[in-house]
Amino acid sequence: MKLLANSRRIPEILMVPVLGLALYLRLHFLRNGQLEPLEWDQLNYTKMALQWLETGVYAYRDTVPNTLVTPGFPAFLALMFRMFGYEQPENTLMLVRELQCFIALIAIWFIFRTGSRLFTPGAGLLAALFAAIYPSYVWSASLILTEVIFLSSFSVLLFLQVRIIQENRGIDHILAGAVLAVTVLIRPNVLPLAVVPYLLLWIKNRSLPWAMILRGAISFGILMLPWWVRNWVTFHEFIPIAKGEAGNPFLGGTDPYFRGTIDWETIGEEGQFQEGLRRIREGLIQDPLLWIGWFTVGKFHVFFRTLWVGSYPFSVPEWYFYLLNKLHFVLVYSGLAVLPVMAPRGRGAYGYLLAGLAVFWGVHQVFIPVDRYLYGMLPFLMLGVAGAAAQLTAAVAARGRLLWPTLRRTAQE
Repeated sequence: MKLLANSRRIPEILMVPVLGLALYLRLHFLRNGQLEPLEWDQLNYTKMALQWLETGVYAYRDTVPNTLVTPGFPAFLALMFRMFGYEQPENTLMLVRELQCFIALIAIWFIFRTGSRLFTPGAGLLAALFAAIYPSYVWSASLILTEVIFLSSFSVLLFLQVRIIQENRGIDHILAGAVLAVTVLIRPNVLPLAVVPYLLLWIKNRSLPWAMILRGAISFGILMLPWWVRNWVTFHEFIPIAKGEAGNPFLGGTDPYFRGTIDWETIGEEGQFQEGLRRIREGLIQDPLLWIGWFTVGKFHVFFRTLWVGSYPFSVPEWYFYLLNKLHFVLVYSGLAVLPVMAPRGRGAYGYLLAGLAVFWGVHQVFIPVDRYLYGMLPFLMLGVAGAAAQLTAAVAARGRLLWPTLRRTAQE
C-alpha cells in the first residue's frame, strides 16, 4: 500500500521540475529578453490605476467614471502601486512582471490537476508541460495586461467545473461561483462558460441540481456586488459587467478579411455597435457567402494560424522557437481533430473540453479575430492532446504486454 501511495505521488513530484522550468523561462525572458514598450493597453491600464489612486476616479481612457473594463486587473495594479509606490512607476511595473512569473505557476498547477481528473496524472503532467513552455504563456508574463492573472483564475475555474461534473458537491458549486466572479472581473468573456458543467449534468442526468446552482449563483453575486453597487450609484443603472468597450472590437470584426471597408473617422464611439449590426445585416443580404465564410472559416483560420508572441522569437535560439512553432500547430490541429472525434463516443472528458472550447470560440467569433484571443482557448487544446497522447501510450503499452509472451516464446524457439 505504501508503495502504491508513493507511486501515485510520482506525477506530483515530477511537477516540481515542470514548475521550475516554467518559472525559469519566464524570469529568464524578463531579465534578458526585449520587453514591449509601455503603450496601448499596457499604458492605458497603468494610467488608469494611477488615476484611480490619485483622484479616486475609476475610468479607462478617460478622466470621468466609466465601465469600459471590469476592475479585476486595475485593482491588482492599483494594489501593487499602493504597496510599492508610484513615484517611479516603472520600478513597480517590473515588480508586477516578476510577480506574474510566479502567478503563472498557479495556472500550470491547476492544468495538471484538471488533466489528472479528466484523464490520468500522466496526461495532466504533459498538459502542464505544454503550458510551461508555450511561448505566448511565457511572453505574457512580461506584459502589463490581464492575461496572466486571468489564466490562473480561469484554470482554477476549469478544475472546479470538472469536479462539479464528476462529484456534484455543494462546496464545488459555491467555490466555482466565487472563482467565476473573480475571473469575470478580470475578463468578462468567460461568463458564458458558466453554463457548460450544468449543460453536461443535464445531458447526463436529465435533471439539474437547482439548490446547488442557487448556492453558486449567490456566491457569484456576493463577489460581484461591490461592482454592481458602484455602477448603480455612479450611473443610476444596473450594469452587470461592462458597457461601451465591446463596440470597437465588434465593429472591427465586420471587415471581412481585413479589406479596410470601415470608415472609422465617420463613426462615433457610441454608434460603433449599431454600425456593426448594420454592416452584418447589409453584408448578409448583398454577399452572403463572403460574410458567412468570414464569420465561420475565415475568423477561425485567423485565430489559429499565428502565435501571439511579440518579441519572444528574437530572445531565444532560432531552433528552439522553430520547435515551439511546431508545438503550436500540433496542439491546434491535433486538438481540433481529437476533441470532436472523441466527444461523441461517450468520452465525458472530451465532451467537456469540446463544449468549453466551442463556447469560448463562439464568443470571440463575434469580434475582430486576433491571435491574442486564442490565449484562453489553449487549455482545452492542451488537455485534449495530452489526454489522447496518454491514452494512446497506455493502449500501446497494453498491447505490448499482451504480445510479449508470444514474442518471448518465438525467440526461444
